[in-house]
Amino acid sequence: MESAVARFGQFLHSERNASGETSRAYLREIEDLRGFLSCGAAGGGDVDWRAVTITDLRRYVASRHPGRTGATLARTVSALRTFFAFLGGQGDVAANPATGLVAPKRRMSLPGFLPVDEMLGLLQSLPRSTVTDLRNAAILELLYGAGIRVGELSSLRCGDVSLETSTVRVMGKGRKVRIVPLGAMAAGAIRDYLTFRAPADAGREAPLFLNARGGQLTARSVARILDAAMIGAGLSRHLSPHGMRHSFATHLLESGADLRAIQEMLGHSSLSTTQRYARVNVGHLLKVYETAHPMAKEDG
Repeated sequence: MESAVARFGQFLHSERNASGETSRAYLREIEDLRGFLSCGAAGGGDVDWRAVTITDLRRYVASRHPGRTGATLARTVSALRTFFAFLGGQGDVAANPATGLVAPKRRMSLPGFLPVDEMLGLLQSLPRSTVTDLRNAAILELLYGAGIRVGELSSLRCGDVSLETSTVRVMGKGRKVRIVPLGAMAAGAIRDYLTFRAPADAGREAPLFLNARGGQLTARSVARILDAAMIGAGLSRHLSPHGMRHSFATHLLESGADLRAIQEMLGHSSLSTTQRYARVNVGHLLKVYETAHPMAKEDG
């Protein structure tokens, strides 16, 4: 039983094909649960997972509630259900005590996005004098030009980008691979960056975007790069890297792109996820209707 968490991590990677982010989040939840339960164990010892009850899990979820969003708590419940289902499949527990847990409803919200003119102003304002400038410009052009997630961007390898076909190979959630088209501006920004990057660092398996120490750039570093770019462009609002992805989808939708095509480019497994953008942008659709439909306005 001591190796249950380690075996669960291997299961997430090899059998569930969970993304690195999901695996880390689930394992953190189980480690936190172990710490919570071991406080009540005799002598503070390790947890006997066979003895865990639905009451124990409800107490744990309740302890996680203050200050956390519905989405975070839903992930907690999902991690518990998956972990105990795994233990049940391994014969480590007789029944899954997490089946009775009820996940809170997720709020249907999306990150902020920039209007087209502000997004173009942001990208046009980027300095492109040094290799670091060129890297940062390529990062932001790619986030907006391909609509990929920040975790997907930070894990890109040089060989994932094809400037000949203007496409990028992305490893998405569930380790699903998709090919996303690159816009001319994004492809040009990546070409400029790779031209001035040290050739020794540009092998096909090398990280595409490097930090100052030559290692893989993190999602947090990308967020800092975007924050600095927003300030440099004179934009006072906050925009997250995911907001660049939201801007990508929003602008495509406003330009009349097919919703299923947007779903494929975003890597959403369900069309309902992509449809959230349509609901959020209903104001734009109403304006289009009022402008174009002959019966939208009263005569006179």
